[in-house]
Amino acid sequence: MAKGPKGIDKGGVAEEALREYFKGLGSFVLRSIPVKEGSETVTDIDLWVYTRSSPLSRHITIVDIKNKKRGKAFERAIWLKGLQAAVGADDAVIATQGARDSAFKFAGRLQIKVLSSGVFDAIVKRYSKDGQRLPLEDVENQWRKIALGPSNLATLMEDSRLKVSKGIDFSTLNHWVDDAVRLLKEARDRERPMTGPITRAFYCCCAFVAIAADYLGREHVLSDHDARKEHFRSGIIFGQNDDAAAKKYLDFAESVATDFFDQSGAAAAQIRSGFERAASELPVEGLVEFFSRANAGQELFKAAHALEEAAFHSSCERPSDLKSIEAKVVIGLISDYGGVRRSEILGNSEIQKEQKTSDGVPQGSLPI
Repeated sequence: MAKGPKGIDKGGVAEEALREYFKGLGSFVLRSIPVKEGSETVTDIDLWVYTRSSPLSRHITIVDIKNKKRGKAFERAIWLKGLQAAVGADDAVIATQGARDSAFKFAGRLQIKVLSSGVFDAIVKRYSKDGQRLPLEDVENQWRKIALGPSNLATLMEDSRLKVSKGIDFSTLNHWVDDAVRLLKEARDRERPMTGPITRAFYCCCAFVAIAADYLGREHVLSDHDARKEHFRSGIIFGQNDDAAAKKYLDFAESVATDFFDQSGAAAAQIRSGFERAASELPVEGLVEFFSRANAGQELFKAAHALEEAAFHSSCERPSDLKSIEAKVVIGLISDYGGVRRSEILGNSEIQKEQKTSDGVPQGSLPI
């Protein structure tokens, strides 16, 4: 297969170009999202495009890209419609060189958008040469060389991206937070300074955390602060934002203890108090407090952009050197949650400088 810039194939070149195009429109974009069912690999999503068009609106689009003259647009339209339904995307786009007029009409009946050949070629020509960014293929090659447990870093990152296709919920957010903490500690201990492949992976997971928190907060944008806090606290602690479900589990445990162990109710009371104490000791308050702030969604979206860009920049910067205050806020929150001193990651001077910057920021914004 013909190779494009930086040694990636034509399909990869087109995906990188269209990723840059959608990013230029203001969206957060991820490449090559695997889709699996159980242990079976189904396919992958060429581009996953997350758009925050307003404080009240989030829109997810999947893009199928074929950099070929014979792109089989009819077959791709039918296939993509099914994939859209499977992953719960709001919209779907086919981008191919081989789209004919009849393909536009057929795709329109399926409510699938088709990028015309002329526009496709123009985007690839304009956006395929970015010397400041490494393509996904190059970064994945770096990740494959890093041993991590029984496997390698590339496997962990593929699993993290897989969560995107399953749909973003609190279970996914918690998974990404845990991955980010693990990678933060690995990068701190194994990369001195923090400018290597593990740091890149850490930035990616932090970007996932930021996007998930923005997405999960969309339904409570107009709620009061206490309601937003309870929404995130319940979701992060229990993996779902349904207080009734958590209460049912606790009531069930108490009833079992009373019926089969201690009919006096003392054991049940001990279970409840122990549970409440354990929940209160979880280090989630920093995340909950920031995620529930009135302006958090906008800041999280900015952070996700900056962190994803840092993960793939040609020269990886240390966390303390990042220009984005929003990105540093997310890194600081992950550090706090993981029990890592912020000064180890961001440096004392950087924290002081950010504190001065935040003095003029309205209440409800950045928690430096």
